[in-house]
Amino acid sequence: MTVHQKMKAAVLYARGDVRPDVVDIPQISEDEVLIKVKYCGICGSDVPRAMITGARTYPLILGHEFCGEAVKVGDSVRTVQPGDRVVVAPLIPCGKCPYCMASDYGLCEHYNIIGTGSHGAFAEYVKAPGHHVLPIDDELDFETAAGVEPATIGYHGLKKAGILPGETVVIMGCGPIGQLTLQWAKIFGAATVIAVDIFEEKLELAKALGADRTINATEGDVATRIRELTGGGADVVVETAGSSTTQEQSILSARKKGRVILVGISHSNLPLKEEAVEHLLRGEIHIQGTWNSYTAPFPGAAWKAALHFMTKGALQFKPIISHKISVEEVGTYLKGMADRTLYYNKVLVAFG
Repeated sequence: MTVHQKMKAAVLYARGDVRPDVVDIPQISEDEVLIKVKYCGICGSDVPRAMITGARTYPLILGHEFCGEAVKVGDSVRTVQPGDRVVVAPLIPCGKCPYCMASDYGLCEHYNIIGTGSHGAFAEYVKAPGHHVLPIDDELDFETAAGVEPATIGYHGLKKAGILPGETVVIMGCGPIGQLTLQWAKIFGAATVIAVDIFEEKLELAKALGADRTINATEGDVATRIRELTGGGADVVVETAGSSTTQEQSILSARKKGRVILVGISHSNLPLKEEAVEHLLRGEIHIQGTWNSYTAPFPGAAWKAALHFMTKGALQFKPIISHKISVEEVGTYLKGMADRTLYYNKVLVAFG
């Protein structure tokens, strides 16, 4: 395949300043792969990075949830060939800190992520280290493959919960990560999955993806409702909304000796009412944080599982996609997402 010298990209030049541009196609080294991007998802973390808190460096091409086709492969790369359909594990650990030495790559103290510390995939082409590039089966369509990275986040968190077949799991928040996590809960063996959100459309989608019960959080006290439905509280509560409100509700919704997994990032304090603190202590609630999805052998079990179950069709991503946009529209959509003037679920940037 002929690779031209220039490509279209959405470039973040400063906080709040995302513009379509024509830039140089990345040059690869002997251990890298050049990928022609098919789809790249807009992650929830891309929104503040572009519009609110700012990025690590400028100019920057964002985008770390992507799939595509390998078009140029460095001489030392043996895992993929030109023409292979691929996804990419975007976190690049330093390999030298104590956590990397212990194979806890997701906890690396000096990591880079493609699309946050170096140019990402809101562009026609992106480069990645060869051992981060994973071939995918022909049966796995590109739209679904764009969801592999967020799917690994849900797997990694749920694995920490140690779900036993037959248990009850609550998913607190039905955005893309929540919708993927509720499907993982069923795969892990949960008998009952209860989905909670404030938007009826997302609750309807949760039902379609396998939720047994749904709760609209605007219609009464969530924790009370969950305790009523479960006879005292859920075995596992997974917080994916990234809100201090839902984090507290998660604690109150767990049964005694229940497990609470905090996946979402609230970027705020977590003040707890006396009721929540009492339940946490007297109920011996186990609270577990989770971060990224990387284990040994790199990139880890979460990536192997996501590719397997998505290829089989047991883990669905396409129903979660609400928008497919062009690279020229990225700035407009990021602004609408930040301003909350756009109703969305998963937004994919599409190429070709």
